[in-house]
Amino acid sequence: MKPTLTYTVFTDFDATITREDIGDNLFREFGRYDECMNTYQRFRAGELDARECWRMNLATLRRECTPETLLAYVDGVEVDSGFRGFVDFCRGLKIPVTVVSDGFDLYIRRVLEREGLVDLPVFSNRLTYSTEGRFEPVFPHTDAECLACANCKRNHVLTRSSDTEVIVYIGDGHSDCCPARFADIVFAKHALLKFCERENITYHRFETYRDILRTFRHMVETSAPRKRRTAEMARNDIFMQG
Repeated sequence: MKPTLTYTVFTDFDATITREDIGDNLFREFGRYDECMNTYQRFRAGELDARECWRMNLATLRRECTPETLLAYVDGVEVDSGFRGFVDFCRGLKIPVTVVSDGFDLYIRRVLEREGLVDLPVFSNRLTYSTEGRFEPVFPHTDAECLACANCKRNHVLTRSSDTEVIVYIGDGHSDCCPARFADIVFAKHALLKFCERENITYHRFETYRDILRTFRHMVETSAPRKRRTAEMARNDIFMQG
């Protein structure tokens, strides 16, 4: 007898839960943006790994950027108005929702606390503030074999799901491309959407969480959970490699 399948959801944060990319706009507001974009292009070209990119860009932040000024800026960032409704729907069905981000805990926790969702599990990079008045990154979730992301979202997707769960992934950017390969259901926009089209990964286009909720509710209410064969095979390959 086959086990009953359920869903588990993983979602990106910047420009997915929030309406703008805080990680990028942080440097527009408080750093040397042109220099940061050049560093980012070097990262995309493979000249730097993700951790080096973050360290170099954080080093451009002006002294006026303190935890207080950063959080004051974050307090003005809008959250997708449909996100809370999506989370409430999932909670009503006991479907876990986990936030995975290549950004930083300092501002992610601030936004979730403001929205009354601080109890959501979050896996991200950490941002500390030194006695010398500088922000310093900490990367507790790197993968030694992958330098494309400072926080390996793929590993969170694989280790926080089981064989009885259908993996739902929601994202928009470069750091979402790797985990999308291993997800059964993908909601995509922007760079992730283009990646899915290029790699022939089935996806659902979205602009807001209202779009996601409408599609996901229809799935849940009209059909049984199903795994995507190629994603299941990709997951098995990783586990076979140890």
